[in-house]
Amino acid sequence: MDVSPIIYGTSAFAQLYNPIKAHWPAEACKRAIDLGINTFDTSPYYGNSEQVLGKALLSISATHPRSTYYLSTKVGRYGLKKKEFNYSKERVRASVEESMDRMHTNYLDIVYAHDVEFVSVDEAVEAVGELFRLKAEGKIKYVGISGYPLPYLLALIPVLHERVGQTLDILMTYCHYNLHNTLLQDYIAHFRDLGISTIWSASPVSMGLLRSNIPVPEWHPAPAPLLSAAQDCIKIVEDQSPGKDLAEIAVKFAMKWRGCEGLVVGMSNAEEVEKNVAWWKDVQEDGARDEVQERCEAALRRRLQAFEKLEWASPPIDDC
Repeated sequence: MDVSPIIYGTSAFAQLYNPIKAHWPAEACKRAIDLGINTFDTSPYYGNSEQVLGKALLSISATHPRSTYYLSTKVGRYGLKKKEFNYSKERVRASVEESMDRMHTNYLDIVYAHDVEFVSVDEAVEAVGELFRLKAEGKIKYVGISGYPLPYLLALIPVLHERVGQTLDILMTYCHYNLHNTLLQDYIAHFRDLGISTIWSASPVSMGLLRSNIPVPEWHPAPAPLLSAAQDCIKIVEDQSPGKDLAEIAVKFAMKWRGCEGLVVGMSNAEEVEKNVAWWKDVQEDGARDEVQERCEAALRRRLQAFEKLEWASPPIDDC
């Protein structure tokens, strides 16, 4: 696949971070493809994101057919409670079919076993094994896992490889390369050594933590000291560069690191698509220096230094 370096994260379509207007998704998807963002990432766990994305892409199919973009989705997690995780081979197969129906396609480019840290190794093996069977049938093209805690992912991957008898094609993790946490940088060579050829890093704004004008979601798992420090960062940016949003500094910081093959960025509308593409061009321009960006980054990193290698605890899963 010739995947764009920016991956369109569509959880925003389910209004998980902020409200959206009905016409935004189709406009945003069209603008994204026109500007070179050719990959959309979603999940049945993200509310109605798959349905909204599918409807948006169908509405522009006359000018932007299925061959012009890649679709990435997930299986296994469907809610917040333990009973809403189902990694059985039967559910995995059904989930892939449901996702294809929602997005009006007869194949999926990438499918991840979603949030593998919340289930047993046996469950992960069963799900990944079924994904590889679906790959052999041509219904999906690449198989991966997604999750948060890097030490756990690093320990799980060789077990999956041995028990499934296949090497994962792709790994996605999130909130591990941003202004307050660059831990992925320490692990990426180890993932490569395990044969993972493609790695995506998601959420350069750390699930809404690093933005100026939108409140941090109430469900955010960051510990209180980090939440407080993030609020201080808003003031630092205002002082260093009035009118700039913390999100711009955060996204550009993540874009400058090319350790991964894809950076998954959540976007709500066409304007945000255009901003992210412009930011990408800014940071990739050879020899270009952005003194405001550098000054803000340095001040923010000093304030966030205490959290540099911090992994917050994954939220507990309700057994009910």
